[in-house]
Amino acid sequence: MTKEIFYGIGVGPGDSGYLTKTAIDALAASQVVCVPKSKAERESVALQTAQPYLAAEVLIEELLFPMTRDTVVLAQHWREAASRVAQLLTEHSVVSFLTIGDPLLYSTFSYLLQFLRKLTPTVKTEIIPGISSINAAAALLQVPLLENDERMAVIPVPVGQEEFVELTRYVDTVVLLKVSAAYDETLALLEKTGFNQEVYLVSRVGGKDEFWTNDPFAYRGQAVDYLSLLIAKRRRNG
Repeated sequence: MTKEIFYGIGVGPGDSGYLTKTAIDALAASQVVCVPKSKAERESVALQTAQPYLAAEVLIEELLFPMTRDTVVLAQHWREAASRVAQLLTEHSVVSFLTIGDPLLYSTFSYLLQFLRKLTPTVKTEIIPGISSINAAAALLQVPLLENDERMAVIPVPVGQEEFVELTRYVDTVVLLKVSAAYDETLALLEKTGFNQEVYLVSRVGGKDEFWTNDPFAYRGQAVDYLSLLIAKRRRNG
């Protein structure tokens, strides 16, 4: 491993067995492992997933990223986190940042990296991809996301009806992320747009609390886990 390097490591959705050899090697070489935290009382899924591959003496650094849509507040936390990472890089030769799924798919890592590069433009970075919850969920279900010339849309919730209709006009598969934010409203959108014939709810894929159902409408009015997604397919030819 190269000295003085910052790794962005995707650890997958929750199963330690999903980590690549490249990720495992980077973790073994890391002197500091940074993990994102949204609430002090919530355990880091990313850290739990990577734990089997961490050296006993590794330093764990928690970086706070609040669950808010306020861009000013978020920018302040990204700036503070980047400053801390820059400091750690001066004190240790190998620093890693863990993220569930993939570092470049709806991940805090991409924002952190932007701010870090402003502080230390010459920082050497290596991004190690991870299995996304989307791919892991499809594998669990044994349902192909796309076949032949089909198209797919990946949409974070919440989303308005007009926007959803426009986004899904020419696609055959829709993956909806962060569905706990507006679960019932999302089910209603699927019904209104013809995506309600084949729908799967998957929660905590790869983890010990993994759950899936092909009848997500049965859970209308209930709270779903925040690590949940919906996969919906529209069959155009029956």
